Amino acid sequence: MAAEEASFTIEADLSQVRELARFVRQEAGLNEAALADLELAVVEAANNIILHGYGGGGGLIRCHVQRGADAVRVTLSDSGAPIPEDMLRNAQPTSQMAESGRGLAIIRACVDEIAYTSAAGANRLTLVKAG
Repeated sequence: MAAEEASFTIEADLSQVRELARFVRQEAGLNEAALADLELAVVEAANNIILHGYGGGGGLIRCHVQRGADAVRVTLSDSGAPIPEDMLRNAQPTSQMAESGRGLAIIRACVDEIAYTSAAGANRLTLVKAG
């Protein structure tokens, strides 16, 4: 089976994240449990891009979904500030009562693979969910 691909772009605004989640849900083709995990990871990542990468807004987030036979790969691209080096790899769960700082740990817990690159002002976060 050849991979199926689709792309979608939103403005980096918290009010647009719901549309991004809807797009991923529509394109991923996973069972409900895997889909819920992937959707949560994408929403957390998009919120982090908006709040930390763009400082609250002012750019674009491009989402590319590639559905293969064994997994779905979602890549979020932006031109905001990059994730600090090693932050994603060292993300640790924080207190459930904390108001912030849990996003990266949630993302790691929800997907099977994560890859991140940042070069020449372009950031790419790839999330892979088996299913």
